[in-house]
Amino acid sequence: MKIWNEIPIEENKEKLIAIPSCFKFINPHPYYDLGAPYNEKKSIWRLREEVVKRLIKVNDFLKLKNNSLSLLIYDSWRPIEVQKFMFNRAFILECERLDIDASEKDMERYPIVKKNVEKFWAYPSFDERCPPPHSTGGALDITLADMYGNIIYMGSNIDQMDDKSKPDFYNNIDNEDAIIWNDRRKLLKEIMIKFEFAQHPNEWWHFSYGDQLWAWKNRKPNALYGKI
Repeated sequence: MKIWNEIPIEENKEKLIAIPSCFKFINPHPYYDLGAPYNEKKSIWRLREEVVKRLIKVNDFLKLKNNSLSLLIYDSWRPIEVQKFMFNRAFILECERLDIDASEKDMERYPIVKKNVEKFWAYPSFDERCPPPHSTGGALDITLADMYGNIIYMGSNIDQMDDKSKPDFYNNIDNEDAIIWNDRRKLLKEIMIKFEFAQHPNEWWHFSYGDQLWAWKNRKPNALYGKI
């Protein structure tokens, strides 16, 4: 459990809705393309109603600041089954990186590896008290794109599991590339925070509204969204 999982949830019953087509999306969806178990009958790209409303305001504000940039959505709501699929995959990849011969069934034998994974992937808990952020419909992974819809590099790839993914990693690195990447991260954070999103402490791309992480970072007495 993360420290923010101690925040109680008072579910407000807000609907999960499709993210409008005015946004740019990664295509094909990166996790669906890996075989993650989504329900194909419904749109993968969904978030809670209030989250979508705020996201539209963010996008409009960004265009006022820099009309050559737009938001690009990498991932949004995840069913618990998808979270489990991706968590297990991340565990296997981390084992391979460390030259450990293990399968997902061996997870409890390698608590340090599991802990490393949990810095970037919430454990796929079915406990109603501590749902993964993406499974609440309040969290999304997002980046910037140019006027042609191409991803703008931010100093690390989305889902990259190392220190370079921390939002402030490039703050005190004085070279031309680092300054550019840091400025891009600051811009993304600025426009998201302006409309009351909270940023994940380990991931420059992860923002949320209404979930436990958001409540913890904003000192709210409770979260608005539980698992949906």
